[in-house]
Amino acid sequence: MRILNYHRRAASGDGGITNSVRVLSKAMSRAGAEPIILSDDDAPPLPLPGVEWRQVHHRVSRGFAVPMSLEEALQGVDAVILNSAWTLQNLIVGKACRRRGIPYVCAPRGAYDPEILARHGWGKRLWWMAGERRLVQHASALHIFFDSEREHMSALNFRGEVFAAPNGVAVPARWRWRQGGDYLLYLGRFDPEHKGLDTLLLGLAQTSPSEVPPLRMHGSDWAGGKQTVRQMVDEMGLGARVVIGEPLSGDAKWEAFAGARAFVYPSRWEAFGNSAAEAAAIGIPSLLTPYPLGRYLAD
Repeated sequence: MRILNYHRRAASGDGGITNSVRVLSKAMSRAGAEPIILSDDDAPPLPLPGVEWRQVHHRVSRGFAVPMSLEEALQGVDAVILNSAWTLQNLIVGKACRRRGIPYVCAPRGAYDPEILARHGWGKRLWWMAGERRLVQHASALHIFFDSEREHMSALNFRGEVFAAPNGVAVPARWRWRQGGDYLLYLGRFDPEHKGLDTLLLGLAQTSPSEVPPLRMHGSDWAGGKQTVRQMVDEMGLGARVVIGEPLSGDAKWEAFAGARAFVYPSRWEAFGNSAAEAAAIGIPSLLTPYPLGRYLAD
């Protein structure tokens, strides 16, 4: 079966959806499917064993991306997975699938959470009426991470198939939490509002160094968010207690997990949070906000 995973940033991005699409496609290949990743042509694809890449140019105007020449990209495809939500490109690819009779699955990755729907509420409602509702209602199924998200789909009046399957996490066997570390760890994008980094720093500022160990923060920048975090650290006088570092991967990432006292992930809303799942898998105590993965781990 030829399953096409569509995510515009699958070749050029470094976020959770990008990584998940790549890992999921490799898993599909191991399971005997013929996975395809469809992305923008703005970066060369990463070679993945057993995975075919297809790229189409996306014309960007006023913040909207329009995928071009989908005819060849969808040739011979048996099913399509549309990742994320509230994007014009998903509406366009979904419409192309309906026109060609190709079934598709919507994988919103937490984007229909009430916390997200409440942001820019009027805009989201207008977008829903203009196209998102049609996209969702004609989907063969919706992929969610946890059963607790089913109520989010019911609130959208979706009555079709919904299946729950979280992201998979694999920890190399030699890495386990060593206990007793001398720092707290945050791994994630530097997006202060989304990831709740302002709240995290405010909380840290209300403690003393004798109460709470130093905080190490590692991740990629997001719209200048890393500099915003640096400014907050300076304004709160936390320069001696916070280290702001680069993204970690491979052994460096697992070493940071293994040597930490605890892991913190204070998102205001979240699709999944792969680093939080990795922290749980390696056995490190974690402080999470009550988004679906946090509630699942707490239960």
